[in-house]
Amino acid sequence: MGASVNRVVAVDRIVENVEQHTASNDRLTSDERRWAWAGALAAVVVFLLLATCMQPWRLFDQARFSSDFYDVQARALAHGRIDVPPEVVGIEGFVINGKTQIYFGIGPALMRIPLTGWTDMFDRRLALLSQLLAVLVLGLAAARLLKRGRSLVRDAPGGSAWWFGAVAFTASICTPLLFFASRPLVYHEAQLWGAAAGLAGLDLVLRWWREPTRKHLLAAIALATFAMSCRPSTGASPAVALGIFGLVLLYRREWKHACVVVAGAILPVAVFCFVNWLRFGSLTQVPFPLQVFSTYNADRKALLEANNGSFFSIQNIPTSFVQYFSPLALRAQRLFPFVGWGPKATLFGDARFDTVDHSGSITTGAPLFMVFAIIGAWWTIVRDRTRQWSVLMIAAIVPLVTTFTFAYIAHRYLADLVPVVVILAIPGIWLLARRLSNSSKIVRRVTVGAFAVLALLGMWGQIGLALQSRAFSIVPTPEEIRDFVDLQYSIDDALFGGTAPFVTVLNGTQLPDAPDGAVVILGDCYGAYHFDGYGWGAFERRATPGSFRQLLTGNIEGMSSQLAAGDDWELRVMHSTEGTEILYINQTNGQTYSSGPTNLSGEVTLDVVADPAVGVLTVKFGKQTLLEVAHEPVGGLVAGPGWTSTEVAAPLCESLKSRAQ
Repeated sequence: MGASVNRVVAVDRIVENVEQHTASNDRLTSDERRWAWAGALAAVVVFLLLATCMQPWRLFDQARFSSDFYDVQARALAHGRIDVPPEVVGIEGFVINGKTQIYFGIGPALMRIPLTGWTDMFDRRLALLSQLLAVLVLGLAAARLLKRGRSLVRDAPGGSAWWFGAVAFTASICTPLLFFASRPLVYHEAQLWGAAAGLAGLDLVLRWWREPTRKHLLAAIALATFAMSCRPSTGASPAVALGIFGLVLLYRREWKHACVVVAGAILPVAVFCFVNWLRFGSLTQVPFPLQVFSTYNADRKALLEANNGSFFSIQNIPTSFVQYFSPLALRAQRLFPFVGWGPKATLFGDARFDTVDHSGSITTGAPLFMVFAIIGAWWTIVRDRTRQWSVLMIAAIVPLVTTFTFAYIAHRYLADLVPVVVILAIPGIWLLARRLSNSSKIVRRVTVGAFAVLALLGMWGQIGLALQSRAFSIVPTPEEIRDFVDLQYSIDDALFGGTAPFVTVLNGTQLPDAPDGAVVILGDCYGAYHFDGYGWGAFERRATPGSFRQLLTGNIEGMSSQLAAGDDWELRVMHSTEGTEILYINQTNGQTYSSGPTNLSGEVTLDVVADPAVGVLTVKFGKQTLLEVAHEPVGGLVAGPGWTSTEVAAPLCESLKSRAQ
């Protein structure tokens, strides 16, 4: 009986300690606000420069596949629909009752409605702008939370105003969020907004708790709803925090107030479930077996069959946890940018994954924040007397169950950990500031210098991964691969000289097994290839008779015959009232592929590649790809009657070949 009473008293004390706090010390001063904005805007500039390769005027350039998913979703919502065009979303679509759906939340699409709800003029041009806005929101939220956290740490120093700018800058630029500057894709945009809206939502929830006005509560509920509609694994945090505070009010028997808050916490979840039901006929489930990609990918089918059609399993937690916190998730390398991916995740137990992609870790991606977070976690668990920060910690951690149970390892999922690390780091910052305030000037300078080094290491690691992913892995063009390989080996030659590292010259048409970053040259520069850990990307081919590539010139209007031919295939030119078509005919199985009608006329030059090393055949007119066909093997490229071949050199390949010998 006595023990039971003691437990009740202990609970009462905890609940009473989760108290409203005087909000006067929570507001940023004018100087702190200016520094916060300066830091957040500086982060936006760095992100923009990295995303546009130091060419910020390309902000509104058309991006690539998936960057228009939110555009078409916005247009569908503006017209009272939820389904999207299947030709836009491709393999990411889910065919439900004859209509195509996507699983990405509607939050970022809602913001686009004024611009893309009624026109396609801005399609694929707004993804980067949206990412920049998310970076700004996250930086300002981090600065505000830094201010709110100071009042909870006993004897915390006042702090210089520039601290708030530093936190606003580093929260996105010195964490894995900077990696998303690699390419403006829907996956990156969703992750960024989930982290940004989730962190900002936690800030508004804490503001309401300390200053409980109707306006603050409505703002917290609204942002919690938006965050949940961006990405549940991070966006659910504000709703969870509201729910916990609502339960505290229930325990205090503040019935009316508690019911309003609990209802506000349920609203974001209800909106998410309603949208999911409109799409998939289920409140929470996503029918991955009905996704277009799942219908033909054997590995995906095997995973779903073994896991009852789900992507989630608790057996995946050890593998995900070890990878996402590994201190060895990056490696040093000789070639610029001197950092690369560490080893892929090791599977533990009976874990089954759809994909084990390249991934860093939060430890290597945000080393500065991890130091503060370890200290802050101890303080939050042991010394947080009001338990307000404990609520934020729990609210940020609970939704991560979906991240760690998900059957997919990828670097982008580290974004889900950023809000937790930032939340835990804030009390750690004030604890160290308190300790340093009583230290000598030398100790303070050395400590600040060490923190600056950690920040730079985290930032440079993400810049390096972003640059290499854009150049080699995330839908690069051959020109992008070539330009980056050229940059890498030019820097290497200037620094080290001598033999070019990781370059192999082979005869024949087969590419070998190779480590990440390897370059292989086949024959007399018939093809030069880079290996990114998953596949070979061709970046340069010499055009000459007998090679894999020929530049063919002829009068296309006077020809309805063979353009080129190989061992078991041919390309033909066909004319019709609709235009000119290039036909690829596989003579082994009789399959035919068409370029579709084109407006080619007069004398034209077509760039034809028939590469047996990677099993692809392409026909280009200038920068326009008319036809691309996967066919193994291809090769034996011979020009058709009436077409003349022009030789084209491969200067980078020839330079690397000379350095490799």
